[in-house]
Amino acid sequence: MRFFSKDDYLEKSLITFYFLIGLIEVVSQVYFDSYIQYTIKPLQIMLLLVLYCYTSKIRNPLFLINMSFLLIGRLYFVPNETSMLFYALIAIFFHRIIEIYYIAKLIQLKDYIPPIIASMPFFIYFLYLVSIPDNILIESYFVLVIQIILISALCGIVLSQYLLAFYRKDIWLLIFGFMSLMQTFVIFIERFYLTDFKLVSLRIMALVLNTMVCFSFYKFVIATEGAIQ
Repeated sequence: MRFFSKDDYLEKSLITFYFLIGLIEVVSQVYFDSYIQYTIKPLQIMLLLVLYCYTSKIRNPLFLINMSFLLIGRLYFVPNETSMLFYALIAIFFHRIIEIYYIAKLIQLKDYIPPIIASMPFFIYFLYLVSIPDNILIESYFVLVIQIILISALCGIVLSQYLLAFYRKDIWLLIFGFMSLMQTFVIFIERFYLTDFKLVSLRIMALVLNTMVCFSFYKFVIATEGAIQ
């Protein structure tokens, strides 16, 4: 019979609490004022940072910086206003730059040609999505194209890593890439195509995906750091 150590119990408790906060975030989106999200989102990110600092032997500052920019972007996404989209995209821009650099460093990426080739289908697809609606502000459109390049680059790295050098620890990278792709698609549909309908289901889906994206990224980082040591 296997007994959990005190460290295992604390880690599992933190993970359970993290997903509980994610559930509360979804419930508050449906039944309460959306501005409660200004409290819930920082709490969820802070909990993930505590979990990382507790389980990681390296404790890379890039994880903290990456999650901080993500939190800022998420807070700007709370108001369902197109005018706030520009500031959210700026924060997410820095988050994505750091994230891509962090992942490339962790997987020790040396050949950039396969990721570039693998990123092209994603770039063409998302560029087509944002070229159709006419309610995008000009200043937001430029930043949005940069975001498309970055999410395409991220998906290209994940796909090329899966096809060329897949290891067991990379399953979390694959999950993270897939969830990030789905989250970006849902946000694009909600913000640019169905803004007049205000579908709660899409916002809930985006929140659930974000919880999974952050957790899978954390698991990938921990698994990769463990393999490096």
